[in-house]
Amino acid sequence: MCLFRKLFESLILPVISASGHITYSGIQAGFRSGYSTLTNVLTLHHLIEADAAQHIVFLDFASAFDRVGWTYRQQELREQGMNPLVLQLVYQLMYRDISYSLMVHGCESPKQPRTCGLLQGSPLSPILFNRFINSLLQSLNWNSHPTFPSALFFADDGVLIAPTIPKAQSLLNQASTWADMHGISFNIPKCGYMVTN
Repeated sequence: MCLFRKLFESLILPVISASGHITYSGIQAGFRSGYSTLTNVLTLHHLIEADAAQHIVFLDFASAFDRVGWTYRQQELREQGMNPLVLQLVYQLMYRDISYSLMVHGCESPKQPRTCGLLQGSPLSPILFNRFINSLLQSLNWNSHPTFPSALFFADDGVLIAPTIPKAQSLLNQASTWADMHGISFNIPKCGYMVTN
């Protein structure tokens, strides 16, 4: 990615971050200032110690950065009220006339159009991913206990936290339905379930 493009994207990052009516979910620790994986580890540990996390489901989305098509991303950004001009700018930067090729044993493949995913190394990619997944995070915690979250996420890795098996299943169903509606899936070998008592 060329230096000029990265500089330009860094300059417009505040505009893309703030455009529309978005309130970022507090359970997303990925790509946010003041948050880290340690934030979620300590929160989960506290919930286990408080006996509020008896059933834990570990989620991992399969290639969430690479597979999401523009249609799904555009839908989320529109619902968040992103300014149409800013939305068009995102499309121009991320999807329009972008192609890729593979290098195998020194031989380059023919160029292929890039129609989905986010550009690796782009300053805009993390914030666009957080905006994309935000509706899932909001819905998972919509009806949770005021003190204890029902989920914690770091980028595309999540933990569903429930006091009972039916509640854990309900959260998993929500996440699965959202994934189906947004064109992504779970990486099943990286998912798991744990009982803490």
